[in-house]
Amino acid sequence: MINESREKAADHGDSASPSNFVGLIDNLLAQPDTAAELASRLVSVRELLDGPDKTDRRFLTVLLRTQGKRIEPLKDALLCLSAQTDEDFDVVVLQHDASEENAARVRTVIDRLAPAFASRVRLVTVSGGTRAKPLNVGILAAEGRYLAVFDDDDLVFGNWVEEFHAREAHARGRLLRAVVANQTVVPESWPQGQAGFRTVSWPNAEHATTFDQLEHLLVNHSPFMSWAFPRSLFWQYGVRFDEELVVCEDWDVILRGSLLCGVDDVPALTSIYRRWEDGESSYTSHSSAAWTWSEQRVLDRIDRSVIMLPPGSLGQLRAMILHNGALRRYRFLFSGHQLRGPLNGIWNVVSPMVRNAVRVRNRLRRMRGR
Repeated sequence: MINESREKAADHGDSASPSNFVGLIDNLLAQPDTAAELASRLVSVRELLDGPDKTDRRFLTVLLRTQGKRIEPLKDALLCLSAQTDEDFDVVVLQHDASEENAARVRTVIDRLAPAFASRVRLVTVSGGTRAKPLNVGILAAEGRYLAVFDDDDLVFGNWVEEFHAREAHARGRLLRAVVANQTVVPESWPQGQAGFRTVSWPNAEHATTFDQLEHLLVNHSPFMSWAFPRSLFWQYGVRFDEELVVCEDWDVILRGSLLCGVDDVPALTSIYRRWEDGESSYTSHSSAAWTWSEQRVLDRIDRSVIMLPPGSLGQLRAMILHNGALRRYRFLFSGHQLRGPLNGIWNVVSPMVRNAVRVRNRLRRMRGR
């Protein structure tokens, strides 16, 4: 049994992007001199992480958060899900702190769904807590081998579930990350009196198509619906959304999950993240102090942890260290009186051009809806 697991581990060890923790186990099992007792225990852990119920569950559970404030986008979101080319999924609508009026609207929308799709939609009411609380309630209700989070004001294409599902076997328990486009929308009143919206930009796939772990340690480059999380992340590894966070709950789990399980890229555009201007969003509902506090809490948790980085990270880290070392080495150029004067003079000439270039860039970004 151990020898067979070692042979499999050796095969998996050649993978270009192994899961971090599982990859560590496989690397240890692939060593011929690993002690038999340790190897036996590692095999047991490996089998636990593979999971005993891979075939008797749906592939995906979609957690759909809503407060019922944006009914028209919610209709769009459910319409997108009802049109999926792969139907091996169910939906848990997490109605969070909705007023009676908004809750009634949400129920009306769900009651009007086509029966075949409605049979796979469950409504769960959640009260109190931060944005993270309904997600933890959703984890307990989820039945899929993978979980995805799709908020009520975004869009997914018909291939969203299909593209995730097609990568499941290759992923071996890693997080799945697809490509997302951004689009700017603004709220407006529609002729019939509904609270509607209008798109003011073309979709722009500005996020990288491949996952970069080190870049994500700086800032979140991946909207929530670009991810599908393996069930093992929550039930074997015990990860939960941090209910102390007022924002950044997605970035927190993305970082912990990617560092623990690894990431498999899905090279397909599957969804649109809507950026709301002149309306309520997480950016307007919370102060800059709340954002700063939440970001620091996420980083402090990671900083207290043992970090396992994916293949290729050593080269990136060396390049960063060499770059910073070069900056320090030539810092004397800016400290000496002989060169500081001429350099300051050059900067005084160049800086207005730089500022104008930045203004033009920002204006173009706004025109493109970034």
